[in-house]
Amino acid sequence: MPNRLARGFRSSFSALVLTSGATLLFFLHYDYERTLREGEVRLSHVADLFNQHFLGALELATVRAEAMTVRLGDFNLYQVPALEAEFGDELRQFVEDVDQISAMLVLDHDGAVRWASIEGFLGLYLDNRDYFQGTLDGGGNGYVIGAPLNSAVSGRRVTPIAWPIISETGEIAGVMASSLESGYFRRLLEETRFDPEMLVDIRAIDGTAAFSSEGFDELAETRLVSVSSPIEGTGLETVMALPRSVVIRSFLLRAVAFTAVYALLSALALYAAILAHRRMLALRVSLAQTEHEAWNAKQAAKQFQAIFQNVEDGIIVFDALGEFRTSNLRAQELFGVDNAEDAVERFRASAPVDFEHLADSTSFIFVPDAGSKDGVIGREIRCKVSRVEAVEGHTLYCVLTDVSAEERLIRARTVFVETVNHELRTPLTSLNGAMRLLSARFSNELPPKARQLLDLAERNANRLMMLVNDILTLQAMDQGRLDVTLETVRANDIPREAVTNMQGYADGFGVGLLLELPDTSAHVHVDPQRMQQVMDNLISNAVKYSPKGDSVEVSSAVADGEVMIKVRDHGVGILAAAQDAIFERFAKPAHGPDTQASGTGLGLAISRELVERMGGTLSLESVHRDEALGDQPHGSTFIVRLPLAQIEQRSAAE
Repeated sequence: MPNRLARGFRSSFSALVLTSGATLLFFLHYDYERTLREGEVRLSHVADLFNQHFLGALELATVRAEAMTVRLGDFNLYQVPALEAEFGDELRQFVEDVDQISAMLVLDHDGAVRWASIEGFLGLYLDNRDYFQGTLDGGGNGYVIGAPLNSAVSGRRVTPIAWPIISETGEIAGVMASSLESGYFRRLLEETRFDPEMLVDIRAIDGTAAFSSEGFDELAETRLVSVSSPIEGTGLETVMALPRSVVIRSFLLRAVAFTAVYALLSALALYAAILAHRRMLALRVSLAQTEHEAWNAKQAAKQFQAIFQNVEDGIIVFDALGEFRTSNLRAQELFGVDNAEDAVERFRASAPVDFEHLADSTSFIFVPDAGSKDGVIGREIRCKVSRVEAVEGHTLYCVLTDVSAEERLIRARTVFVETVNHELRTPLTSLNGAMRLLSARFSNELPPKARQLLDLAERNANRLMMLVNDILTLQAMDQGRLDVTLETVRANDIPREAVTNMQGYADGFGVGLLLELPDTSAHVHVDPQRMQQVMDNLISNAVKYSPKGDSVEVSSAVADGEVMIKVRDHGVGILAAAQDAIFERFAKPAHGPDTQASGTGLGLAISRELVERMGGTLSLESVHRDEALGDQPHGSTFIVRLPLAQIEQRSAAE
């Protein structure tokens, strides 16, 4: 019995080895044939690329040749001296410029050579050449390529090429002929072939060789893998080949590798039985570890559920199909119900969106359906939808937040601003008008102290009016009610009008205004009124921080498709640490009490918002007096960048 089992095992093992060996031999034979086919496909691809490169080069040469033949067609080719005098230099330059050819002949209609770029051809009759006859017969694609031949003059193998010379009457008056030499084919091959071991043979259909790369004739056909590809319209064909040893080189490497793998797998099969017991033990350990990880996952799920149920925001979870999964206790409280299903029904009834098409990042505010719970009435809830991808599909988390207090605060702010507008702005306007009228009519009659009190009241009323206007402007921005009406205006008109408007203000501070404008007719799209509001703010700030007797420079420039308007002062400058926050609303003062000018802290924030709404940017370049290095000047420059109007951009492009 043991012997029978041993014989059975040996027979089975031998059968397995023979079957595996036969499979390996079949696979190697298949891989060998596939490797040869891949080599042929590769050679065909390179041959086609070579042919396309060759034809493309001929088309380029033909375009240049036709320009020359058109001129020769208007000339009497029998006048040899005149031909040399008129076209000799151009023809020689043509030969030098065109890479495809190295010589040129001009033949008349009878086949006599009337001009030649090399000696030995002038006066010869070449009417029996096939390329000459083919050109007279009107064959080819603008050119005719003849059968390769050995040049009697140069002694080298050449391939003739000819172009017809057409007279004004449309008849062929002659032929401009040249030759493609082996050097030209060699350059094309070097530019095209992917493998330096590739061999190429360019031959006529009858087998006459035009060019053969080195080593092509030395190898027998049985030792080559080759393909041929005709060159369309030329009477030539390209034979591309590789030594068979090169083509099957990768096959031999794979065969060795497959055989080694086969031997290794056979050894591993025997070794696998030894490892089976060890793998069983490892599997038992892995199973115990899996159970431990499952227990940890269960604990993590309990922790998540505890957090999920006790967060301050309500959460309702849906799957990818919009089906309800779960909700937490806060969601149930927000809707005044005591179970998850009722909370979902309240949400479906209250949400102002199509529930089946909830998308990621959707956010909306709604009033929940209170049902029978009076305590829910009047609540406003914000819903924000977040999407989480999972293996079985995505999940939508609807996070619900009670924003009733926030909404009441927003409404209160709106009411406050409206009250400011109606209850404060109107009397302030009247008060300002009354003080200006009083100052204009009775300023000379008032005592000095009364005059000082009137000036103080007027300045503070102006500051209060400025603050009210800034608050109203910010409110309009936040509510989307700020109208910005763009018009096309001359870029230079903006700083010019601003300087005119602010001249009196600057004179009051003893500061000059210097205007520097380029000679340009550039236009920009802006709201003129809002733009002057921005410029007034920038210039007034520059004036307030400029030393008495100094000047504020207002300039503009056009560069890179935009207009840059600069307002520069020579004041103390702004510390680098304070420059990032200067454009924020109610920004912290950038200077100390002895330097900081009065203001609302809103002007720059409003100015940047207005410029950006007009498609531009507002930036700052400043060096503080205490941070200047060497001769570096201190001061601040505010830069408004506005894109040129489209009409200006089209003019620049034209």
